[in-house]
Order: sequence, then structure tokens, then C-alpha cells
Amino acid sequence: MNDKDGPTKQGQPIGILILQVLYGGFFILMGLNGFFHWFSPGGDQPPTNPEATGAFWGGITASGYMSNLIFATQAASGLLIASSRMSAFGLILLSPVLVNIVGYHLYVEPNGLQMALGLSAVHLVLAWCHRKSYQPLFCNC
Repeated sequence: MNDKDGPTKQGQPIGILILQVLYGGFFILMGLNGFFHWFSPGGDQPPTNPEATGAFWGGITASGYMSNLIFATQAASGLLIASSRMSAFGLILLSPVLVNIVGYHLYVEPNGLQMALGLSAVHLVLAWCHRKSYQPLFCNC
């Protein structure tokens, strides 16, 4: 590490650490909101397709466990990412949830697609920053 790299923690630039904390904090908040219902994730906007949205969330909640699993995964992954302890693992845990968030906004409820794509971009940037952690998954080392 050079002196010109600036302040770092675990060899990462401070900008990446700030991004991790903000990204992880967002998913901690959204995961906990699923349990405590502090605010409506869609804001005041009514769903574009209320029937499809109702059918989707009706199926998730009718399973009896899926919504709790999704929200707990969001909160736990966000905590891992924001803490910078196991960020790479947190990103792996959050990946299937994020894929489903994008799919939901592509096919069920278009409101929020920009946010989902923005979160996906941040996810990919952070995954790229942690690419060395994923190397053993993709090679015979």
C-alpha cells in the first residue's frame, strides 16, 4: 500500500468502505423494516399492477416462512457487508435476494426498477472489489 492511497481498512480505499456501509445499512434497514413495518417500501405510490403485486406477496406470505427468510437474509447480509468483517460472504448471501428484487421489478411491479438496477450496480462494484475472496470458488487452487 502506498501513502498516496489514502486511509484504508483491510487494504481498501475509504470510498469503498463508505459504499459498503451505506449499501449494507440500506439492506439492514429494509430487512428490519420487513419485521417492524416502520415505513412502506414503495412510499405513497400505488402499485402499477395491484393484482400481480397482491398475488406475489400473497404467495410469499402464505408460505409461512419465505418473507421472514427474505427479510432476515437482507438484514444479516447488510450487517456482514456494512461491518467489513465478512463483506464478500454477505454479498454472496444477498445475491439471490437481489436477483429476485430485480425480477420482481422487471415483471411484477415496474415502480422501483431504477433503484433495483442501481443496487445491482453497487453490488457488482463491491463484488469486484472483493474478487480475490471469490477466487477459490472459480479455480482449482
